[in-house]
Amino acid sequence: MNLFLRKGFLIGLMVMLITSSCASTKTLNVWQDEEHRQKLGKTLVIAIAELDFMRNHFENVLALSLGERGIDAMASNKAVPELGAKPDRTALSAKVREMGFDNVVVARVVTKDEYSRLIPGGVYFVPTSYYAGWDTFYADSFSMVSVPGSSYDAEFFTMVTNIYDVRSEKLIWSYLAKVKVETSRQGAINPFIETIMKQLESSKLL
Repeated sequence: MNLFLRKGFLIGLMVMLITSSCASTKTLNVWQDEEHRQKLGKTLVIAIAELDFMRNHFENVLALSLGERGIDAMASNKAVPELGAKPDRTALSAKVREMGFDNVVVARVVTKDEYSRLIPGGVYFVPTSYYAGWDTFYADSFSMVSVPGSSYDAEFFTMVTNIYDVRSEKLIWSYLAKVKVETSRQGAINPFIETIMKQLESSKLL
């Protein structure tokens, strides 16, 4: 009997180790504005990436995932194709309001230097620059991803996903995660988005 128990324990331990080693996304921290109680409304999804096909894939998959949960979501590559590296912030904000968006999601990689500022001493610290509004965060983010190789190492890269309320221009949610790249960066996107959806559900934004 004890032999069977030991075998069962060892098998269970092996399964647990294999499962944990295969996890492609590790949640580092989640921040939420406790005063914001509303679920997501009409949402614009923006991803900032070095390559357009990476941006498009992320935006399309996240918008589709949100849509499956009843959120009216659109990828920026379809809704606002004129988004670029040097946006006119005033015109951009006016366009987003004109299209009736309630929320904007902005996702991008985090540089190694920025990572050390985000988690000093192991505690997630949301920088004051994140609170400046989605358009400011979006525009400033291009300097973060413009240097190839500075935003990730050989196997992992860190992602920050911010959600803003368009009307108040306030940051309402911020998610920091480390994503494991096993085959390609594009292949790591879908599991990462699944994790984002779980976190949004836990935060009662869906």
